[in-house]
Amino acid sequence: MKQIFLQNQRRRCKKLHRFLLGLVPVSRVLPPNSIPVDTHRFRYVVDAREEEDGKQADCSSPAEIMRKTLDTYASQFTPLWEGFMCHERKRSLADLEQMLMSCSAFIYSGTENFFSCVPPAKMASLNMSGCQMVFLFESVQNRVSVQKRRSSRASDGALGSAYLFTLSGVHSVLLNQWHSSAAANAQNLRSLMDNLLRAGLTSGRAARVLQTHKSEKTEVRGNSSGPTADESSAVNVEDVSSEDIQRKTPSAFNLVIYGLPNLVVT
Repeated sequence: MKQIFLQNQRRRCKKLHRFLLGLVPVSRVLPPNSIPVDTHRFRYVVDAREEEDGKQADCSSPAEIMRKTLDTYASQFTPLWEGFMCHERKRSLADLEQMLMSCSAFIYSGTENFFSCVPPAKMASLNMSGCQMVFLFESVQNRVSVQKRRSSRASDGALGSAYLFTLSGVHSVLLNQWHSSAAANAQNLRSLMDNLLRAGLTSGRAARVLQTHKSEKTEVRGNSSGPTADESSAVNVEDVSSEDIQRKTPSAFNLVIYGLPNLVVT
């Protein structure tokens, strides 16, 4: 039996070695005064259930966006991400505690409040000093969530959630201020992952993109020494169009960041 165990261990080590050889290293120049976040220690919990009214399509669900993110950046950023979808495995409190204490960043998306999965008293006692960022895509408005929210405490809001994560040692928390939809959460998740992973924006600039509706190229260009005349006119046009969009869609200001805005995924 011992020999079989050792053979299996060697086989796993060889498989892991071949896997690591295929990874593309992340070579990213960090902006001044920024803090790196290890991309290989991301953890996630995503609710794969659709809304009961059946109006949400699979292509716009947070679960589908997470699967696309894992596939798109599998060669460089996401191959070592760990987590589970709601229907793939039943999450337990022990699983969530282990994920929270061993991650560099944590992503949660679901119709339920996160603290319905992890009690606030338990959350306050966890040591999450190694976790740099937390993404909470919750507060989905549907019949089930409204019934559960009626019995929840008033302290379970955005500020209370940010306070508990900060108390546990998290450096930056991105979450919704009020009710959202699964489609809006999916869009915000896609934008944040693209800007943090592909564009290499800081956590603050990635959140700012959601409010201004500018592309990551515009944000990166803002770091350059100075735009040309054509670029300056282009920026002005984008500023005007983004202001119009902001007046039409106040939900652009729903997701906010509490904590450090200078975190960069590496």
